[in-house]
Amino acid sequence: MCVTFLRTCCGVFWSALMAAALATPCVSAATPLSAAAGAAAGVQRIDDYAAASAAARDAGAMLLVSIEPQGGDPNDDAGRRLEQPDVQERFAASGTPWVFCRLGLSDAAALVGDPSLVEMRGGPGLFVVDHAHDPWHGRIVSVLPRTPGKYYRFAPQHLDELASLPPASLTQRSLILAVRIHPEHPQSTQGACDPALCAEAEAHSAHQARIRRQGHHGWDVRSQRIGGSASEVCAESWEHQDLLDSCVDCVASWRQSSGHWRAVSGQHSAYGYDIRRGTNSIWYATGIFR
Repeated sequence: MCVTFLRTCCGVFWSALMAAALATPCVSAATPLSAAAGAAAGVQRIDDYAAASAAARDAGAMLLVSIEPQGGDPNDDAGRRLEQPDVQERFAASGTPWVFCRLGLSDAAALVGDPSLVEMRGGPGLFVVDHAHDPWHGRIVSVLPRTPGKYYRFAPQHLDELASLPPASLTQRSLILAVRIHPEHPQSTQGACDPALCAEAEAHSAHQARIRRQGHHGWDVRSQRIGGSASEVCAESWEHQDLLDSCVDCVASWRQSSGHWRAVSGQHSAYGYDIRRGTNSIWYATGIFR
């Protein structure tokens, strides 16, 4: 089952949100990053949403938008993090060009209020639009709300992970992020993110959401289709939670089971993760490893 605010199960089309953004007052003209992380690093900073979106589309880049409580605040935690040379170098080393756009919350009201960004929790935060990879072109693939939730609490270092998350959908990248920011640093996402395994995880999460029941239904057939030595973990969230709270919740659930945690924390050559929400407002997560 598709997440209710998505137009497809893989992400959000950007046209409606773009139209709203074009009506948003510009914060500033294009602003270059520091020389150390400028053109040589493949990272641009453009603090005008429409211009940043156009530049990302033209360059086939990832667009990272930081919506901050006060525009231009030099002491903003997320903004300062984006200015650090080591962080900029991390994004530059990702192999994909990036465009950074910093906006104040008052100037980004049309963005934050759009239903496509419900995962921002109505306040400041960061989101990423993928203009670099065809399957998700023009779609939101990451959202980091700065408003605290039940389980997910933003920390500036979380934005570092955005540079190395694999090309994938919003739900897939959110669950992978939740694995990576777990305090025990599980290793299952250090291998290759396999599109075939992600597709299997997507399909099984959707199946669990459809029948509203967690389980390894059909694993005997699925494991044969995957081939090799494969393993799977499943989890469900508490009801009425948003995406990131549910991702963190499911990872915490895996931590409570020695068998599941052995799979999530272990090293694998390939992995796939995904999560889907059922009509019962419960999210169902799947991880598959080979």
